[in-house]
Amino acid sequence: MSFLTPLFLAALAGLAIPVIIHLIQKERKNVVAFPSLMFLRKIPYESVERKKIRNWPLLLLRLAALALIVMAFARPFLRSEAIAASAASGAREVVILLDRSYSLGYADRWQRAVASARDTVNGLGATDRASAVLFDTGAEVALRSTTDKGRLNAAIDTARVSAAATKYGPALKLAGSIISESALPNKEVVLISDFQRRAWLGAEGVRLPDGTKVTPVSISDGAVANVSITPAVLQRTTVSGQERVTVTAGAVNRGPAAVEVPISLEVDGRVVETKPLSLGPNGSSSVSFEPFAPVAKFTRGTIRLADDRLVRDNAFHFVVSPPQRVKVVIVERPGTSRAASLYLSQALALGEAPAFDVTVRPMEAVTAEDIAGAAVIVLNDVPVSEALAARLVAFVKGGGGLFAAFGERATWPAAAEAIMPGIPGATTDRTRGTPGRVGALEFGHPIFESFRAPRSGDFSSARFYSYRAVAMTPEVQVLARYDDGAPALLEKRVEAGRVIAWTSTLDVTWNDLALKPVFLPFIHKVGATLGAFTQRRAAMTVGDVLPVSASGTRPQVTPVVVGPGGQRVELDAKSSVVELRDQGFYELRASERDPEPVVVASNVDLSESDMAPIDPQEVTAGATGLAGGAAAAGNATVTNEERERSQRIWWYLLFAGLLLLTGETLLANSLKTKYL
Repeated sequence: MSFLTPLFLAALAGLAIPVIIHLIQKERKNVVAFPSLMFLRKIPYESVERKKIRNWPLLLLRLAALALIVMAFARPFLRSEAIAASAASGAREVVILLDRSYSLGYADRWQRAVASARDTVNGLGATDRASAVLFDTGAEVALRSTTDKGRLNAAIDTARVSAAATKYGPALKLAGSIISESALPNKEVVLISDFQRRAWLGAEGVRLPDGTKVTPVSISDGAVANVSITPAVLQRTTVSGQERVTVTAGAVNRGPAAVEVPISLEVDGRVVETKPLSLGPNGSSSVSFEPFAPVAKFTRGTIRLADDRLVRDNAFHFVVSPPQRVKVVIVERPGTSRAASLYLSQALALGEAPAFDVTVRPMEAVTAEDIAGAAVIVLNDVPVSEALAARLVAFVKGGGGLFAAFGERATWPAAAEAIMPGIPGATTDRTRGTPGRVGALEFGHPIFESFRAPRSGDFSSARFYSYRAVAMTPEVQVLARYDDGAPALLEKRVEAGRVIAWTSTLDVTWNDLALKPVFLPFIHKVGATLGAFTQRRAAMTVGDVLPVSASGTRPQVTPVVVGPGGQRVELDAKSSVVELRDQGFYELRASERDPEPVVVASNVDLSESDMAPIDPQEVTAGATGLAGGAAAAGNATVTNEERERSQRIWWYLLFAGLLLLTGETLLANSLKTKYL
């Protein structure tokens, strides 16, 4: 007999403790009261008595119970070859990994993959359990650890090829977690795939439990010929006030022979032009289509090749959307000069991503319509009245962005100070001596993130002659400070909106920042951040995450998302995003009846169309850590852990020990004997 954890046997030495205690124990005598003997002579008296164990059966019963419990914790097992052979031929825990990436749609690969999975299910023994796992870039358990072959075959038959690419890492990690939870003596992973080289980047942190057998089932045809589309390039121009779009697209030939294929441009479901495209062996080529004028607000376009044995990589979808513009209202103080907002308005007028619609209003002329239609409001050195402050508080809480520049005359009413990052105070004069500089930028913030790299902009070159001290309110983040530690730029989030305060001017009266190259991108970043701008992409890829803000709705409005097949897509309740899972066009509506939804194009990962194969043994060797791959995993000897797990001798020893302790208690009570 061998033990899995033999160090527990050291506890057997503790069996001597009860015996030793019994032998050295002094017997207590009853104390008898007696008159004083203080005048009697003390005579030494020695008595030696040999201690005896008076109830050997009871002591041995206790020691045997403790010994059995200690041996149970040592996890004993038998090394008999017959027992090992029985374990090796015992029940199996089988995990069937079925690749459902879109490359399985090539010719009849999917049908052969499903047939192989069914063969594996039909080959299960009566005591075997199996799990069906479908995988592409991720992995999903279709049915977990069951002996029901009918349910397993049904789960396999209902599976469909997805629009995603292949990754083996997540699937093998999921298989490892299923196997590690099983108590069956034999473990096996059946990996059914076309084994694309691009899908395996190495071990990827995957290691299946020791003794796991990996059986690869390749349904690859080796090197195959395939023509796939390439991403389109859109170029916008304006002719006579009308926008026109020129589309350039092409294709890649992954075969050894030259081919000529037709390539078409579709706009809103209608073919507008088709051109021939000649592709050399393992070559690529591209063409440009005639410019077209978008008609719809979100014009849908598709570049399409003629169908071949792999259909999904023959189409590339895109959306021509209108330029995104952020509405900005600049509020000036009464009687100010025209130069006060000149640098600010000119900088915003040059914005492209996003473009800014700029309106300049004196404080007394700002209307409710101006505030309601704005995404960003700029207070350019304005003494804000209580009435205007109340309207601005509602604007910010509703999701708007407020940018306040604290010049010489800027004030903010105390009644509305809760939304402002800081209340302007005394003016710091740096006109004498060395001018102030801006430093300690928070480069992790979106405003300054693009200035992190070397030679991307130097704020320290700007000189500041005056700036306002501020009494900061709670929950404020300081984004930039002057060289004396005073805050230069502060931000505060207020419910759905945010407020940014600048403690100097936005012209050249108190500083020369407006004359520096960083001023233009700085103002653009401030406007984009406050306006919650999200760059719309003409095309996205399956697996990308689309934020709700792409719908153009206010943050508190949850849009309705409709997938390419017309089905409604549920949003992630916590993060308000949707994962693109299908190929085609997604619609994001502000409500069920929104007549003008935002349209997003989703395309397959075109790298999946490269179906160059990898040796399956390379994947299995990386997953098992065995140089011989599947063969070595299949011939692996039964480990000590598997022997012990299949025999479970410890359970019987523990039960016997507890049974002896019960008998010892009954015997001790019957004999009226007490031992320590």
